[in-house]
Parts: sequence; structure tokens; C-alpha cells
Amino acid sequence: MNLVKKRADIVDNLVAFEALMTSSKKDEKDFAVNLVTNEDAIIVYKVNGENHFAPVRFAAFKSNTMKDFKANKDFDDKKTLTTFTGIVGNPFVNGLILEKFAEYTALFVKKTPDIVRKYWRIKDERGKNLNLTEKMLG
Repeated sequence: MNLVKKRADIVDNLVAFEALMTSSKKDEKDFAVNLVTNEDAIIVYKVNGENHFAPVRFAAFKSNTMKDFKANKDFDDKKTLTTFTGIVGNPFVNGLILEKFAEYTALFVKKTPDIVRKYWRIKDERGKNLNLTEKMLG
């Protein structure tokens, strides 16, 4: 699988990930929830003004799908995170984002695994926090 090359590739993957998170198909939703709650590299974006979170390793591969993600055996973690950082910017961690992530995952699971996570915030073309709208989500 090819790594993303530009912000728009990541946005496309976030739209695809949102579709999995809101899917009526149990296997798709379970896949997405398991991925985001167990990932140590998280991208932060908004949907209709609310913080949402997705796994960087899903967002980092061009035109990613659940099937492609599961089949991806050529995974170089360092290259993936370096490429992603080059597009989105440096990761961060602060108390507020940890709180927001805990609130978000509590919507889906009783207990989020206690692992150290890094967060990347994606901006839109104006430099504002990316906010996906219903129109963008289809």
C-alpha cells in the first residue's frame, strides 16, 4: 500500500474511517472501535464541531479500507509516522486532549486500554482545525 502524499489523502481516509465508525455492520464498527481504542498514534479532527479521533496508521495509507488495512503486511512504523508528521505536523500530548479522547472512547467501550498515545491535529486549507461536515461525509 502507498503512503499518503497530501492532506487531501488523509481527509479521504478520515471520511472512510467515519463511515466505519458509524456503520450498521457490526464487523465494520467493531474493527474501527478496536483500532481507535488500541492505537498509540491518533489523529484528531472534528465532525460537526465535535472532536473525533482516528488511528494514524489507518489514515496514513492512500485510499485505505478495512480490507486493505487488514491485508497490509508491508508496514514500516517509523516511515509511516515520519511521512504523516511531514504532512500534518508534529504530534502533541496535553491534559485536555487526553480528557477529550477518554470522553470519545467512552461512547464505544467501557474501558480504554491504558497506553501512552501521541496525537496529531489536522488542519484545513485555511489553517483551522479540520471540521468534517455532513456534506463531506456524504
